[in-house]
Amino acid sequence: MKRPRSTAVFLAAVFLVACDDEPAEQVPGDPGQLPVSAQCAACHAEQYRAWQTSDHAWAYRSVQEKRDRQPFSGQVLTAHGERLLFTRDKNGSPCVQSLPKGRIEKVVGVVGRTPLRQYLVEGANGAQQVLSAAWDTGKREWFDVFADDERLRAQGGAQRKPSDWGHRLGRGMNWNSQCARCHVSGFAKNYEMTTDSYRSRWKEPGVTCISCHPVADQPDAKDGCLVARKSRRLSEKQVRDTCASCHARSEEFDDSFRPGDNFEDHFRLELPLLSDVFWANGMQRDEVFVETGFRLSRMGAAGVTCLDCHDKASGQLILPLEDNSLCLRCHATGEEVHGTKAPLSSGAPDGTCPKDSLGGRCVECHMPESKYMARDPRRDHSMNIPDPELSTQIPVPNSCTMCHRDRDDAWAADVLRRVLPKQKMEARRPRTRAVYAAMQGQGSARDLLAALEREDVPAWRATLLELLARVDIPSPILSRAVQQAAASAAADPDAMVRAAAAAIPGPHTEKLLNDPVRAVRHAAAWTLLPRRYDVLRGTRALTEITAAAQHRADQPSGAMQLAALAVARGDAQEALAQYDRAIRLDPASPVPYMDCAVLLAQLGRPVEALQRMLDCVRIAPQNAEVQYRLALALLEVGQKPAAATALQRALDSNPHHAAARETLMQLQTILQQQP
Repeated sequence: MKRPRSTAVFLAAVFLVACDDEPAEQVPGDPGQLPVSAQCAACHAEQYRAWQTSDHAWAYRSVQEKRDRQPFSGQVLTAHGERLLFTRDKNGSPCVQSLPKGRIEKVVGVVGRTPLRQYLVEGANGAQQVLSAAWDTGKREWFDVFADDERLRAQGGAQRKPSDWGHRLGRGMNWNSQCARCHVSGFAKNYEMTTDSYRSRWKEPGVTCISCHPVADQPDAKDGCLVARKSRRLSEKQVRDTCASCHARSEEFDDSFRPGDNFEDHFRLELPLLSDVFWANGMQRDEVFVETGFRLSRMGAAGVTCLDCHDKASGQLILPLEDNSLCLRCHATGEEVHGTKAPLSSGAPDGTCPKDSLGGRCVECHMPESKYMARDPRRDHSMNIPDPELSTQIPVPNSCTMCHRDRDDAWAADVLRRVLPKQKMEARRPRTRAVYAAMQGQGSARDLLAALEREDVPAWRATLLELLARVDIPSPILSRAVQQAAASAAADPDAMVRAAAAAIPGPHTEKLLNDPVRAVRHAAAWTLLPRRYDVLRGTRALTEITAAAQHRADQPSGAMQLAALAVARGDAQEALAQYDRAIRLDPASPVPYMDCAVLLAQLGRPVEALQRMLDCVRIAPQNAEVQYRLALALLEVGQKPAAATALQRALDSNPHHAAARETLMQLQTILQQQP
């Protein structure tokens, strides 16, 4: 269909009406620019109207008098240990004031629509910060999004301190770095490390047409279409990678991903390696944005994509969940999806929840909801089969007792034991047990290898390989087996698996420096960096990991990577400067203190190294690794009794800390021999 010979005025009018009074001048740097999406609306009005109702359309907007009047009418909320007043300044603009008579912060943007909105306030040097306080659109009240943070409760309260990375003024709540790329279209962060400032720009507010469709430099000569003709039909992988670019918890190499690009050329996907992010069965524990869980699922591994369930314009489900019609569309017919036949199912097995009950819905068992940001329910996409019997053995959740909160895992296990095949439940248990042990620092290379040999889902294979790279290998025979597994995985067709193989040092690692996928080259480069910098010097991979670290230099993780690069090339002054930056960006994290202390000790500056570790102990006195590193620093300056005390504290915190135990035994022998 040809685009009508419409004037810019007409297109602007379409945009303004479609976006419900959203001003086009939200495009930073060019207030008069007509958004591309408005031009798409001229031909694709139906899709545009569907998009208008989506969460994508409301991912970011400017402050609006009508919509934002009530939240800023004098309410007060206590969050982060301070009282915040939501009011208006003398010009009538929304602002947030810390009471009593504290700093006043101007509100500059809005994220989200329902069930909550988060407001952005103006920070220093071009930064925008996301408030931890959010507006509940249903209850029409302010609340703290961290009120239900289980880790904070374990530490004795839900208050984040101003020194915390995750405080509303910290880098963890910085919109430019943490949020913007997925809330506006055509984003460029433009961070300047020397001035610690941002000049962020974007093309359109919200997730618009250009976030999902490749745009041509010039309209098509035949029909005026702005979508690049060669890319009008993305492959299934390209579609999925485009969704994953935002719906994944990942490490970002740059902000240049465009629809049609390969996900692994711009991101490293977060796998279930950390117990505070994922449960050992792959279910979400923290906010992980769907993609990892879906890749861990058999559906994801079989090639099912987001658009098999979600409408591409509105993001809504294409069929209802209430009567299971969405799931049974394939699972009741055995329909082939992307070359794989769906396993047949008629819904909840007899003897479990009645088919007409809430528990009779497929998603309640296989995609249970968890709340994030205190009040925002999200469905798990790992498609786990609930296994309450395993939950009685290790701490993993199951949807049975997530729903039946008045019952325990033993009750649920007894119910399922009578209605489900035993072998189906047991098949995944060895993998989950192996992953759980490795997450706790007690991993068995033998168990991980056994699970790897049986595993056929690429994301799980990658997870097991990554965990193998982190566990102790107790024997030469086992070490050879790990090397063989890694060498085999280095030839895997899946880039995730090859990247995980690169994390295990061996002859294959150097070869992977030339892998066609950037995430694999990154993994190989970081593995080789502290061991074989001579091999890395002058390679594309070294240039790429340096560029990625510079891209993330506004975050403590980026500063730490820059420090590691400086250490490898022998630039101690730059390394110390980057460790100091990391500490300033996240003063509550023990990691930069410890790594800085190690470097100072290597430079022959043990007193300074000890001071860094004493600073570290003040912020993390219960951390076993911190106490162990303190002991090493004390030994460097000859304080053996104090070192023994620190080692004992390390073992009190973590009885499984093998290095602390061995060092303490050696030190006690020395102390006993002294007069």
